[in-house]
Amino acid sequence: MNNKTLGILAMLGAPFMAIGVYVESQYKPLADSWWTGAWGILYITAWMGSMIALIRLGVAGNSRFGRVFPLIVLGTLTIANVSNVWQLVAPAYKPALFWALDMGWPLSNVLMLVFGIAVIAAHRLTGWQRFVPLLCGLWLPMALTTKFWIPTELGFNLTSAYSAVAWALLALVVLTTRRLKQPLLSPLPRL
Repeated sequence: MNNKTLGILAMLGAPFMAIGVYVESQYKPLADSWWTGAWGILYITAWMGSMIALIRLGVAGNSRFGRVFPLIVLGTLTIANVSNVWQLVAPAYKPALFWALDMGWPLSNVLMLVFGIAVIAAHRLTGWQRFVPLLCGLWLPMALTTKFWIPTELGFNLTSAYSAVAWALLALVVLTTRRLKQPLLSPLPRL
């Protein structure tokens, strides 16, 4: 799959966390059900598509950290998606292994914050695009802040909108970035 296709798929999947949590808030029987796994798979798979394209582009730089760390983020997203598949097929069965796998969600968000800083430091993307991975990484701190400071529907809506916009912008970066300032050997082969 080329980066343009990955970007399109990422754009389509970007709003699914916002859609998913909204639907769950309106239709309580769907909360923590197969539906959670379904929208989680769409959202995380879209994020993984963006990460694969960003890895190919080498946006975190050519250092060992810049090449390896994004693969770690991709690994945590894969683990998070395993918990999504579990949620889809067995939503009521949640042993300790499920919760260990489910930690891939918040861990990937924390690591995205570090990845965003690495992208800024690498200077491989230019303009506003350089800051988008950090914008995505700031989602978890923003979500936690609004949960405790604005524990109302307004905070919930802000967090959902932030997620949809940030990950749509990440997909847009993938769609609009063709070549970067410096050549880089692709650390991840095209699929």
